[in-house]
Amino acid sequence: MKGVETQAQITSIRSKADGSLGLSVNTPELRAEEKVLFMSLQNLNVKLTIETTGVDITEKLKIEKGMDGKSPSERLYNVIFRYYKDINSNEDFEIFYRRHMENIIDTYKEKLKKEY
Repeated sequence: MKGVETQAQITSIRSKADGSLGLSVNTPELRAEEKVLFMSLQNLNVKLTIETTGVDITEKLKIEKGMDGKSPSERLYNVIFRYYKDINSNEDFEIFYRRHMENIIDTYKEKLKKEY
């Protein structure tokens, strides 16, 4: 697969609930095959280096965390917390969380019983 290097301009930055950022980028005018290359990269994990043009870069900040981001258990915890907030529960969150986790565990235990 081909990579791409081009001049670009970040036109907007959005802070997302999971702590990541969403970026909108404008490119220069592109030929049809260059557009196809960009489109083929959409929704793929890519390595992105951003450097200002016309300025000597003295230092780069390297972010080591991959796009996989949070672990599945962290994601589940966050989703349960969001649900807890959305329903305006008066229950202590830790109790709410444990109860929902037990429900998930019981669901999988039942599946195990049916398979054997």
